[in-house]
Amino acid sequence: MGAAEVTRAIRRRAVSVGFAALLLVLAVATRSLLGPSPALRETVGTGLDRVVVGHDLLSFLTAVLFAPDPAALVVAIVAIVVVMGSAELLLGHRRTLLVAVASSVLGIAIGIGLQAAGILVRGVWTQAPLDTIVLDPLIPVAGTAMAASAFAGPLWRRRIRVLGATGLIVVLLYSGSPSDADRLAAGAVGLVLGELLARRLPRFRWRRSSHHEVRSLLSAVVGVTAAGPVVAILSRSGYGPLRPLGLLFRDSLPGAGFLADPCDRIPDRVVCSQHILLAHANGPGVAVMPVLVLAALLAAAWGMWHGRRASAVLAIALDAVIAGLTAFFFGVLPALRDPASLLSTAVGTAPTLQTALAALVPAAVAVVVAINIRHFDVAPRRRTALLIGAAALVALLAGATAYVATAALLPGEFRPRGSAARALADLPERYVPIGFLHERHLGLVPIGQPAHLVHDWIGALLWAVVLVGALVLRFDLADTSVADGRRLRALLRTGAGGSISYMATWTSNRTWFSPDGRHAVAHREVGGIALALGEPVGPAEGREEAARGFAVDCDDRGLTPVFYAASPAFVRRLSDQRRWASVTVGEDTVVDVRTFAMTGKRWQDVRTSINRAHRNGVSTFWTTWEGCSAAQRAQITSISEDWVADRGLPELGFTLGGLDELQDPDVALMLALDEQGRVLAATSWLPTWRDGELVGWTLDFMRRSADTMNGLMEFVIATVLQLAQERGLEWVSLSASPLSIPEEQADDGALERLLGVLARVLEPAYGFSSLAAFKNKFQPALAPIVLAYPDSLALPATGVALTRAYLPHLTPRAALRLVSAFR
Repeated sequence: MGAAEVTRAIRRRAVSVGFAALLLVLAVATRSLLGPSPALRETVGTGLDRVVVGHDLLSFLTAVLFAPDPAALVVAIVAIVVVMGSAELLLGHRRTLLVAVASSVLGIAIGIGLQAAGILVRGVWTQAPLDTIVLDPLIPVAGTAMAASAFAGPLWRRRIRVLGATGLIVVLLYSGSPSDADRLAAGAVGLVLGELLARRLPRFRWRRSSHHEVRSLLSAVVGVTAAGPVVAILSRSGYGPLRPLGLLFRDSLPGAGFLADPCDRIPDRVVCSQHILLAHANGPGVAVMPVLVLAALLAAAWGMWHGRRASAVLAIALDAVIAGLTAFFFGVLPALRDPASLLSTAVGTAPTLQTALAALVPAAVAVVVAINIRHFDVAPRRRTALLIGAAALVALLAGATAYVATAALLPGEFRPRGSAARALADLPERYVPIGFLHERHLGLVPIGQPAHLVHDWIGALLWAVVLVGALVLRFDLADTSVADGRRLRALLRTGAGGSISYMATWTSNRTWFSPDGRHAVAHREVGGIALALGEPVGPAEGREEAARGFAVDCDDRGLTPVFYAASPAFVRRLSDQRRWASVTVGEDTVVDVRTFAMTGKRWQDVRTSINRAHRNGVSTFWTTWEGCSAAQRAQITSISEDWVADRGLPELGFTLGGLDELQDPDVALMLALDEQGRVLAATSWLPTWRDGELVGWTLDFMRRSADTMNGLMEFVIATVLQLAQERGLEWVSLSASPLSIPEEQADDGALERLLGVLARVLEPAYGFSSLAAFKNKFQPALAPIVLAYPDSLALPATGVALTRAYLPHLTPRAALRLVSAFR
């Protein structure tokens, strides 16, 4: 980046860079680079005592101009330049300055008000000293970031608000210092100010998200909440209501140095003895266990990001376990020991509200993920799930056996003297972090080395297995191992069973291989129906025989085989030995690029669109997802999210790909770019091979910005047709429009009626008929595609299976809309 670019970037972020520079200049001028002096803190800081008693309202502004320590200064400068700077690009200079000042003043005022109200009701989270001084430059950063969300597109608006609010709330709940409350209040103020500055009433309507975006947000929420205990661990003097949950993961036991002469430091002999025993229990295995628990939850969040259902289930289980442990060790046990402590507000106790919040937050995360489990449709192989479960069970049983046996055979290795009964009673605590042990009477404490080995490491062993299992689930796919995936892709290069054959590689499909390994059938099992996608993949010779083998295998497993989007000729050949009926479900639109030319009156609209695009400076870019820049990927994602949000029904699946399917390295993208390089539209093209040679492309993903010129998609597709002709391809399929059944081919059967109803319900949102009319502009050859079935009794189940295949994430509300269409 040259000097001119740096200067331009600084000018665009003038308020943010100026604020960061002011922060640094004041730190140097006041000699507070290593932290403000006590006198300076008293002068510029704010807080409940300073405002209520000292009436120092100017401190609302001066408190955000200084950082409490060097690390906070560095973090603040980076956050101001990066976060506030990005917000300034959306808000502009004047609005950024206005929001920064207003959110600081109002945020601190609201935060102080909340602390005062909490003190009046004796809330534990407000028990910070009344004279606590707040110095926090991140307060205006929170306000401007949340305000900028109102000026961002739907995708980033949702991301900023969900992740920003989650982060601010988690820090407050786990740390609970007055500055955390001020930051959250500033964020709320910024959110309202942003809506007002965008000239709309504050109305925070949730817009529909794609499956990809829901997974991303939920995994981020799980990851952020998993990092919450780290906040409590690092914040040694926090007052957050979830601090007990953080302490559950904290190894807060006394060290050997502290207890070198314990009776000088701890006069109470009983307490002294207990602390000595705690120090003996503080081994390396005990210390590493909290890290393994949190790492397993973060690994589950990583798997959720990639759509792994097993990772979502693991996250639900881990959050449920954490909620249960918190309720038990900070609620049940203290109540059994001293019921009055539940109503106490002294620091260090576990009041009812505090304990409830500490248990309810991870429980709420588990419930939210469970409610949205349908968005995680990538299941693991059954064998992998069983192996992970077996490994965890073996680790649990082996560790328990070793611990009980050691206590029974070597009783002198423990204090008090070990026994099998005492070891069994103490066993559950070996699998949870040890930070809570000072809350109750100690169980067995290891003295000798064998006892230390089993006492310290059996819990760490189990959680290590859980962590490894979480990582394995991230990379494992349902019924399709890496080797099977390679086999399928190799077969696709030998011969495809239609223009949609490449969809067989999508992770939501299962794959059946013929006994000789020469053919494969991609399918989905829905409600007892094996819904095959197109025709078998592999050489043309023997394709029907492979289909019959697939049907036999389905019969053996109690499934009804159905071939969706097959050709009528394939069904006729398939019916030689077994009667297969069929119904038309759409038309494939195929352009023969070897003979096409955009001449004549019928191509007038396409030529007009091309000329308009050239006049407007629009260009095309042929690439892959990996070949796109980070900015281009973000713009494609934003365009797609806008498209999904405008639909009244969930995102479709089955033969319609989304963002996840763009990331395949064999899938090509054709982008439309304006003169500044901004992505205006994006399309994806699936390859089709024959005998190892690329012969065609199939259009799948097609999205454009709402504010682009008319005819943009015509320009993009025409460019692809020309490129295919230049590269010597045979054809380009504009894909079959699902459920667009030609009237002259429609019958009056039950399945046809169901498909017709489904098409009518989805038409307003997805426009299948208008899409078919759009494709006809390119003068394609129309080839009917059919659904072939062997048993008319299975037609109702087939119709339901097809509906669920296209709408796997159909919500009850959307299902109600679908059912109402039958009236």
